Amino acid sequence: MTSSVEALTSLLATARGNRPQSMANREAEDVLNITLAVLVELAVANDRIDRLERMVADLRGEPVEELRDLRYEGEIAQQRQEATDALLTRALRIMIDPRAQS
Repeated sequence: MTSSVEALTSLLATARGNRPQSMANREAEDVLNITLAVLVELAVANDRIDRLERMVADLRGEPVEELRDLRYEGEIAQQRQEATDALLTRALRIMIDPRAQS
């Protein structure tokens, strides 16, 4: 099974032509792209977190703070690390895109 990190990396490796650029400075363009990717990821994550915390806290009849203090080990911790790795790959994809401007 292909992970989302591998899929995105593979997709970027097959890209053709120059990557579009709207700013005169490539480094500024890269920072802007990374910032926008992180902002999108954060907005989606915050929405999901808020909905899930409210639902779970309501179902369990406990304060949301108790949910936020949970810690995981083993396979669950590994899955969470893989999700973090995928997030970083999506956010920093501009740095691994082979179509860098010269």
